[in-house]
Amino acid sequence: MKKLLICLLFTPILSHAEAIAQMNNQGGGKIVLTNEVCKYAGKTYSSLNRAYNYTSEGYGSEGCYDVEDDTVVIVWNVNGSPQKMRYAANNFVILKKSKSSGTTL
Repeated sequence: MKKLLICLLFTPILSHAEAIAQMNNQGGGKIVLTNEVCKYAGKTYSSLNRAYNYTSEGYGSEGCYDVEDDTVVIVWNVNGSPQKMRYAANNFVILKKSKSSGTTL
């Protein structure tokens, strides 16, 4: 799982950002990892990718993530303050790429 997530992180963006993996969260929604470079507070973090989450009530937040060993580390923007959270990589489900990009996993 870790190797697959790392490969997806370094896959070039062909046409637009896509969700590459997701997992359920405690709020009845999902945590979603994308292949989009993370931007926060006017800065671009080229070594990190964008993550976002949402709850069943529609609340959401943005974050930046990286994969360390078998762990996905996400720094969430919580009310303007960074909050680092760790998630087991095997909790994420890899999503198939869209047919428009011409490739699937």
